Amino acid sequence: MEIRGHHFLCVLGFRGLGYDEKFVKNMDEIIRKLNNEQDMLIKVVDNVDNICSMCPNNVNGECTEEEYPGSVKGKDRAVLKILGIEVGEAVWYKDVVDKIKENMTEEKMMNICKDCEWFSLGYCLEGIRKLKG
Repeated sequence: MEIRGHHFLCVLGFRGLGYDEKFVKNMDEIIRKLNNEQDMLIKVVDNVDNICSMCPNNVNGECTEEEYPGSVKGKDRAVLKILGIEVGEAVWYKDVVDKIKENMTEEKMMNICKDCEWFSLGYCLEGIRKLKG
């Protein structure tokens, strides 16, 4: 499975909302797999990934929200830097979760995600609080 950096945080806060029904169903399936198979090997990318596959911003395999200040690619880079993970690296999902527990804070998450349309719902911060619980 391929996952881009910022989606590691999105997975924590997902509550069944999304762009459309296809996106939500795909996200649900991916999260179920990750939660059931923590020893799953993930290829870390900073472009369209398995979650993006059903996103309406994915046009012919390219994200239309990719490159601008505060863009998804910028969020990917910021998350991966905090977690100490490189693009192209293969990592066990359970190790990613451990890195999030150890290195991600609510403040860092707010700085990265503050301009995301989903962040204001508060689910992402709830997700990281639950993880660190």
